[in-house]
Order: sequence, then structure tokens, then C-alpha cells
Amino acid sequence: MQNWKEYSGPIWLFLLIASACQSQPTFLTGEVEGLSRDSVYLYKWVLGRWEKAAAAKVENGKFSFRGSVSPGIYLWGISPQEGDLVVINGKDVPHIRGQVAQLFQTYTYEKSPENEELLRLRRHINTLYQQASQAPPDQRETFQKAIDSVLRGAEKSTFNAVRVYSWLFRFPTVPPASPNAAETWKAIEKGFWEHVRWTEALLPGIPETFMRMQGFWQNALALMPEDSVWKYGEAWVKSLPSALQAAAWLALLDAGQRFQLTETMVWAGERFIAAAPTDPRRPQIEQFVQAEGALRRGQPAPDIALPDVEGKIRRLSELRGKWVLIDFWASWCRPCRVENPRVVQLYQKYNSRGFEIFGVSLDQNREAWIQAIQADKLTWIHVSDLKGWQSAAAQLYRVSGIPFTVLVDPQGRIAAKGLRGPNLEAKLKELFP
Repeated sequence: MQNWKEYSGPIWLFLLIASACQSQPTFLTGEVEGLSRDSVYLYKWVLGRWEKAAAAKVENGKFSFRGSVSPGIYLWGISPQEGDLVVINGKDVPHIRGQVAQLFQTYTYEKSPENEELLRLRRHINTLYQQASQAPPDQRETFQKAIDSVLRGAEKSTFNAVRVYSWLFRFPTVPPASPNAAETWKAIEKGFWEHVRWTEALLPGIPETFMRMQGFWQNALALMPEDSVWKYGEAWVKSLPSALQAAAWLALLDAGQRFQLTETMVWAGERFIAAAPTDPRRPQIEQFVQAEGALRRGQPAPDIALPDVEGKIRRLSELRGKWVLIDFWASWCRPCRVENPRVVQLYQKYNSRGFEIFGVSLDQNREAWIQAIQADKLTWIHVSDLKGWQSAAAQLYRVSGIPFTVLVDPQGRIAAKGLRGPNLEAKLKELFP
């Protein structure tokens, strides 16, 4: 017989390895009938996107997540597009139960009161909002009262996640446009964030926080001049917990892109890089900031020299000494045509006081271009090389969408970009009081 000591080393090594595998704690389990995927995943929300945090093998529809993740709100599922929220609180082990058909609409939680209550709240509120949107106008107030009642109740919950979502599910109130930027900012801030307690540690890891920030910035940019949004926005972001500041700048960058406000995008991009220096998107954002540097506020406006409707070359620099709005548009651009009547009114009001417009068309059809000018009664200077998006002027000013405007001061420097509607009107009132 061989001495047992010959095997003691390997045996103990095997026992240690087995013990280590078994000692990994389970923090999430599930059983989904009909699930044929090899794995399911857990994702963590990091600065505007879901990043993979863990994976679990699926066997006969069952799976268990083992290991260690920090407490917070995650997304479980097949991909960021096919998943739903789960709270990992370190106190209980949520168990997911469901069927693969309409899984994320019908699954349930077991063994986790916090997840059970949050799921009920989310589904109830979503149903009420859908019903409210489909109801006749005279019945919507009834649904709004029901929503408010549910959220007030949720705000008293003993669970952090439920309380946080009771804040973020409130429909924001947006004030009407006002020439007083300070009052407008205060009203927008109150309408979006009145109920939010920024000290809650769950907020940075919740996608709804980021999406609400996007809506907040979009409304501010729609109702206020860019420079006012920068002024009040910077103070607001600095007042947030440090864990939320990078997300706020990224949300502003996205909002600026939505409105084609490249100046705001550069401004927000610089601050995002400073707040999140190791973010993998940094090189791309830095490249954008550098490329747009020559078109920033205070820089000389690149000269444009293109033929007008009669074929005569007209130059932007001819208008030095006036406030000039470079208006990139086209006859086929419906938003441009909708905007034109307001621009006509502003031109008639301020032209005699030193305001001029230099219209640059991205048309390719000469007849359509001229007909649109005549139909909309656009009596200012118009130029075009009839090359559409390949227009030399559009390339020079990095135009990616229209309508798009650039305001040039009497010294020929860029003063603002993307002014439209109430913002353009407010700026002209400021320049010509």
C-alpha cells in the first residue's frame, strides 16, 4: 500500500481550489423557461453607457451570478438592448423567474423585497404614463393626479432605489420662454430637479439620471442663449457631487450635438475631458475640440466667396462693420422654411440698425433655390455654389445639419453659433436695445 503522505499535497491543493470556487458568493440567480442562450450578463451604467460587469452560464434555463460586485443598480440580460434593471444591495440574493416570451415585460423577482417593489413601481408608472398619453385632453389631469399619488407614496419607501426612482419618474415642468435668463434657469432647474436629493449614492449609476440631464440641458439650450446656459450651467455642475459632474458635462455635449451647437459641444467636451481624463472616449472628443478650435467664439470668421443669384461673387468680408448672420439653409429643408418668416421679421426690424444676413444655400437645383427665396420673401444676400452638402462654405464651417447659423460681429469675429427662434431674437434684442 502506498503511503497516504505521497498524496497529501495534491489532495490538499485540490481541496483548496474547490473551496475557493465554492466560496464565491452568489448575488443573483434566475430561471427562465425556454432560454436557450449560453450566457446572460450583468451591465453597470458608467458615464452614459452600459459596460459589462459580470457573466453567468445558462444551463436548462437556470443561471447564477457569482463573485463580487459593488452595490448599486445594474442591467441584467442578453445585451444592453435586451435587459432590465436589478438592484444588488449586498443584503439579499434576487431570484429572477420568467418565460422567454416577452421576458422583460413579464418576469418577476423573488427573495428580494427591494427589487419586487421597484419593479412594481416601474411597471405601474409606465402604464399610467401610456394611458395618460392616449387619453383625451380632458382626462389627462386625472391620470397626472394618479401618477403624483403613486410617486408620493414611493418617496416614502424604506428602499433607496424606490425613493430615487420616485424622484426621476416625475414629469419635468418647463417654463415658457423669457428674456430673463436667470429666472428661466431657476425655473428649469426647479422643474427638473426639485425633488432630487443629490447626496443619494445610487444616482450616478442610474441611466434615468443621465437621460434627465440630457432633457434638462436641451430645454435650457432651447429657451436660453448659449452663453447664459454656460454661465449658469457651470455653477450648477460644480454644485453637484463629483461623481455626477462628468456625466453632466457628457449630457451637455450630447444636447449640444442634438441642436448642432458646436460651440457648446467644444465647451462641454473640454470640461468632460477634465472631469473624466481616463474615459476611453477622450481621444475622439479631443480631436473634435481641436478641429473646432478655429471656429470658436472670438476667432476670425473664415471668409466666404460664392456667387449670388445673378452669378456675382459676394464675400462675407464685404459686410465688415455690421452684425452678420450667416444662415446655412436650403429650399428642400422644411425646418429652414418654417423658420424663415421669423427671420424675415427680425431682418425687417434690425436691418436698418446694422444687422445683415448672408444666406448660404446647400441647394443643387438653381431654380428651386431662387423660387424659395422669392416665395419666402428673403430680401438679404444669397450665395451658393449649388454643390449641396459639398458646398465650400459648408465644409469651411463644418456644417453637419441645417438650419445652422453663425453670428459674426462688426470686427469679423465669430460671436455665436446655432442661434435660432427665441434665442436669435433674444440675442438681437441684446445687441440692439
